Amino acid sequence: EGRARQRFVELLPTDSPCVLFDADGTGAKCQTAPPRELYLSTSDLSAFVGVGVFHKVSKRLSKAGVSDAFLLALGVRTTISIDFLFLHLDTLSWNTNPKPLIKYLLDANLSPGDLVKLRSTQYLPAEGDETHVYAPSELYLKDDNLKTFPFVRFLQWPASEGMPKSHRDFLTKLGVRVDAPLASVMGFMEGECRKEEGARDEKVYSSALRYLTQRLGPQGIYEKQFSHYRSTKFLPCIRQNLETGDVIQEMQSPVACYYNPSSLVMGFSTLDPQLDTVHIATRTKCSKDPSCQVLIKRLTQLVDISKAKVDHFEKNGGNDDDERQKLSEKILTLFEAVFAYMASRTSDFDKRDLTSLTKKAFIPSESRGQVVFYLPSQIFFKKDSSSSSQATDDHDVLTETLFQQIQYNAFLSLVGVKAEPSVQEIFDLMIEKPDEVLDSLGEAKYKMLLRRIASDPPFKHITKQIRSCPFLLGYLVIDEDFASGEEGGVQKAQYVLARAEDIFLVDNSFLRRQFPMLVSPMEQTIEEFYHRIGSKYVSEVVKKEFEVQGSTWTDTALTKSFASRIRERRPLLLSPTNSSRPLLPNAAKVLDDQLEIIQADKIQAKYSFERSSKHLKVTCCSKQRTRQKTTIYITTNPDWFDIGSAIGALILQRCQLEDALLLSQLLESPLETLRYRGFPVDRVLRPVSKPQPPPPPPLEPPQPADTKAAAHSEASSSDIITKDKSPETNGQVPPGNRGEEGFESILKQMFPSCASDIPNLLGPNPTKEKAREIANLLSTKIPPAGHEKKMQDDETLPPQGSMKNDQVNGGSGDGVNRLEDTSNSNKEGKEPKKKSSGLMGKMLRGLHNGVPGFHSSSSIGSSRIKQTISQPADSNRHSSPEHDASTQQSLEAMLNQAVQSSRSVDNAGIRSPETLVRSLPQGLERGTDGCEVIPAQNIHPFKGPHGNYKSRNGIKVFSGASTAAPFLAQNFKAVEQFSIVIQNLAAVFKLHLRTVAIYFEPTGGTIAFNSNKALYFNLRFFCTLHQNSVDSACYSYWYMTFAHELAHNLVTAHNKEHGSFTESIAALYLPDFVKLLSQIP
Repeated sequence: EGRARQRFVELLPTDSPCVLFDADGTGAKCQTAPPRELYLSTSDLSAFVGVGVFHKVSKRLSKAGVSDAFLLALGVRTTISIDFLFLHLDTLSWNTNPKPLIKYLLDANLSPGDLVKLRSTQYLPAEGDETHVYAPSELYLKDDNLKTFPFVRFLQWPASEGMPKSHRDFLTKLGVRVDAPLASVMGFMEGECRKEEGARDEKVYSSALRYLTQRLGPQGIYEKQFSHYRSTKFLPCIRQNLETGDVIQEMQSPVACYYNPSSLVMGFSTLDPQLDTVHIATRTKCSKDPSCQVLIKRLTQLVDISKAKVDHFEKNGGNDDDERQKLSEKILTLFEAVFAYMASRTSDFDKRDLTSLTKKAFIPSESRGQVVFYLPSQIFFKKDSSSSSQATDDHDVLTETLFQQIQYNAFLSLVGVKAEPSVQEIFDLMIEKPDEVLDSLGEAKYKMLLRRIASDPPFKHITKQIRSCPFLLGYLVIDEDFASGEEGGVQKAQYVLARAEDIFLVDNSFLRRQFPMLVSPMEQTIEEFYHRIGSKYVSEVVKKEFEVQGSTWTDTALTKSFASRIRERRPLLLSPTNSSRPLLPNAAKVLDDQLEIIQADKIQAKYSFERSSKHLKVTCCSKQRTRQKTTIYITTNPDWFDIGSAIGALILQRCQLEDALLLSQLLESPLETLRYRGFPVDRVLRPVSKPQPPPPPPLEPPQPADTKAAAHSEASSSDIITKDKSPETNGQVPPGNRGEEGFESILKQMFPSCASDIPNLLGPNPTKEKAREIANLLSTKIPPAGHEKKMQDDETLPPQGSMKNDQVNGGSGDGVNRLEDTSNSNKEGKEPKKKSSGLMGKMLRGLHNGVPGFHSSSSIGSSRIKQTISQPADSNRHSSPEHDASTQQSLEAMLNQAVQSSRSVDNAGIRSPETLVRSLPQGLERGTDGCEVIPAQNIHPFKGPHGNYKSRNGIKVFSGASTAAPFLAQNFKAVEQFSIVIQNLAAVFKLHLRTVAIYFEPTGGTIAFNSNKALYFNLRFFCTLHQNSVDSACYSYWYMTFAHELAHNLVTAHNKEHGSFTESIAALYLPDFVKLLSQIP
């Protein structure tokens, strides 16, 4: 059937006009035409209007029953041919619905050439433009996002009809745009940026910016091309005018702006916060913050601009204080915000970035009403007031007064600003601007600073600049008290800054009073510092000449008596323990038989200083008449002090007043008095009842030993049981020397009252050093024959208290004396000890109350002092007031000398084993069994936060047990507090800080100890008793501890003599201590 139909169609005359069509379009008039020239009546040919005339099959045929399929079989068309369309494509006119055309083209079988022609030919209508048709690439598919851009032409499409996906894809294939080109978008935005702020439509611009950023990013269509536009100014930004503080709106490129608004404080442009700044910055690759290099460059620019403003203001009058204040506040406020922002970026900086800032003055601070810029090394952070201690730190006071300070800032700390200046920096400022420092501090604080520097000088070598710089305080005084800073006189001392060579050290106030001169403050530490730099002693610069006037005589009763006294006391005069100054090499020769004594009528002394001179009468002088002969001239009724001065000048390298006083007392006082004061007078007393054996080698005082070795030994090696190590000796005495000429025989002859104890003290095979120590010990503790009765009288005094001061012996003896916390109760049958009255008693009771079980008796020392200083040669003869005063002066001189003989602390620490001392001589035992146990001591240097094994003020710090170091690390603030207490008390006793140390030992009961004349104080007891309240009770406690330990410079054991010396030292320095207490809040 199908084949038949096809055959039937083929037989029809399709080439002849056989099909009707409506000629007028209404169907009233019909004509015929060939089927291939006609179109179905249902075909939509509106898209091809203007291309040609198209006839449709008459509707009558469909009514007559002729189907479209038959008509198509005859050759009737549904649409125009593609060839016809391409032939007339450029003649297509605009119409409202290009959908039929698109559908026609979509259904057509198009070749690649056809597609090229379709892309390049203008045949598509644009929305809103009925006058022109456009090529597909000139049109955009309808998109609301593209409405922002005026250059976009949308393809005309019926609003009531949607666009099928197939049509959309086909149009896109032909070249109709979906997105605007980046160049067009950026061109539009640049044009908008050039408009005035009021002429620009901000909503349209924001929509354009949003459209742009949506197509940027990793998957954005603009990503690859956008790199060419990163320097184009199209981003809305704000910037703060640093001059006025106003916020300015502007356009900036992505490379020149940031999205962190904090950078506004430095004048950088940041994205407008009204926008989605994070999204825009991420898509346009805008940085969050400026780079470190850019920040430093901008900071430098701000500094230069600010300096220029300050200079401009000052050069152009600068008399308006209000304007100056406004300018200062503006600059300081600006940089406060700048540094706060920079502090938030500290983790980004590298030290290399900050190198340029360390050498530039970029930190502003107000000084005397004007803004000044400082280097990081010239300014310091303020201390947090909430964390400051109750007692004001001297170092903090100096920092606040001498240096500019600012609030802490992490960035400035990274650049190099420190919390406090070092002593070196303070010293450099003194050298550079001494007058300004003195004006800022005042005399009292300047002296405090000198004291601080003197205690720990911040230089290794004394340079020419230090010697020549006038930075030292010099006083022009009438009374010596003024040189010490006291104001008890009528007029104040005048002080000036001078060079070291222009200031003199007062070692002889008599000579100083004769001439006007600048003198140093009379403090030992400061005097040593001045002397090190180049100051000279008064006795060195004042020249002395003596002229003997009138007649002279030899071999008179006076000269013979005087010569006899010198021969008798010669060993005492030459004892090196009598003075801290060394003896002259020929001191022994000077006092031998070649010394000539001549009596004269008058002796005139001429004292010369620079161009001035004075003449005074004296009663004794010495002259070197020949190389081998020295002559001493004396007058009738000579002054013993003049004699001491003359002899001191002969035997000492430098004789000071206290040396002359001591030598005069050694010559004037009875031997019994000297003995009870502690001088080894038994060395010069020899029995005359029987011939003496040949003398042994001279028993010189023992030499100072290392703190790890023996310093003072009180018992022989057989009497000391050491757990860790057996005693060592320096060599044995040959057996042949153990007879009548041995050490035992000599000591028995010297000290017959304790002959039975000498073998036990010496032990087997004693060395010369051992015998020397025993001789020193017995000479100060045991009176010679004839005085046993006085010793027995002393035994009736109350028993010694329990102020325990242990001696640690390591090897052949370690001179360590400890003050320990013990608890002793009164034994049955003994009356309780009486409390001392007065201030001394209060301090002793303060010790008792401060540590439970801690006791001390002061009545023993007071009784002994009264007995010894008033003991005349004849007990039945009354002592004169002058004699008592002289005796007391001698005692005080001896005590002061003993205190000042303190030695430096061992930097390496101390290590000593536990020791048991027994078989003490009579009068030295402390308990019922006559022995005491000394705990082991093992301390090591502790580095501390300052890195120099010292506290801030220069006191050495040590740690004991393994747990001590962590405690010190966590509680070093307590060390600093304790060091201030120790420093102040060391100044009372006129001790150098190198002679004292702080250590922490968490075990045992040792409060403090004396090792080789260096003092060590346990931090544990300070933390327990006084850390929370550093008041007068605290200072009283440690003042008595000082006195107790300093007494061990004279007496090793804990006996009555030690108790006496403890109270005597405390009384001697009590006036200075009272002054210190008056300054304690």
